[in-house]
Amino acid sequence: MPPVMTASAVPTGGAVLLQVTSLNTPADIAAAGTVSLTRQVNGSGIAAVQLYAGAPFKAWVDAGDRLPSPLLAGSGYVYTLTDATGSTSVGPVYPAASMLSGEDSLTQLLIRLLQGGINNLPSVPAGVNPVQVLIQMPVGGWQALPFIIVNQDLNQQQDTVIGEDFPNADSNNTWTLPVFAKRVWRITVLSRSAMERDFYRDSLIAILRVLKATVFAQIGLNMRHDFQAASGVDVNEWEGKSPGFYYADVMFTVEGALEAIVLTNYQTIQSIAVTATTTPPSS
Repeated sequence: MPPVMTASAVPTGGAVLLQVTSLNTPADIAAAGTVSLTRQVNGSGIAAVQLYAGAPFKAWVDAGDRLPSPLLAGSGYVYTLTDATGSTSVGPVYPAASMLSGEDSLTQLLIRLLQGGINNLPSVPAGVNPVQVLIQMPVGGWQALPFIIVNQDLNQQQDTVIGEDFPNADSNNTWTLPVFAKRVWRITVLSRSAMERDFYRDSLIAILRVLKATVFAQIGLNMRHDFQAASGVDVNEWEGKSPGFYYADVMFTVEGALEAIVLTNYQTIQSIAVTATTTPPSS
């Protein structure tokens, strides 16, 4: 019998996945012999382009082979696989997808939470000036001191959840990719005095510990957390850095869920109804 092949659009767009499901045993592979794979744009009238000729394969990813760019979302592609047993065609397949990627709002959330905590400190020692929590360096020069900069230094996968590497949409055509990730933020305090720096460094550590229990643990970032702080001074008179400044780096780590959601549009089975057929007992 001729080969059996399926084709599906890759969810991220611009590519098609081909899978040959008729190659299950060494005898199937031997019977196939040399195979040929071609691609044609549906309805274009342009001759098919040969993508491959050689030994049998189980899977093939066409991301625009023999083209200067990935496959076009608005074009339908027909694939033909020919081997010694016959020929089969699949398609047209339209590699259209929509990727919606948003900013990781946790950094912005952390900035606002830290600013809120600092604004509501019950008492500030004499000589400690108000501070602003930012995501970028201020442009006002040293007169802007003190200030606090928040930057996410690391977002690292920790554990792979069972089933993460298997497409498995539910009955609502929603496929959730769960993973546990470690996020590390560097929170930098810059100040003109060591006393002011130490006050804000210690205040930040206390605020972060409270936020871990009252905020992060409630939104899925509750597997692990830790912090570490390093302080120093930066002044180089021979390079024009005078009078210099004092700094502290607080590294705050939380570990928890990080999910990606894929919305599909293919048909899914909602339910299966079974009617039992029984044989009446013999008399």
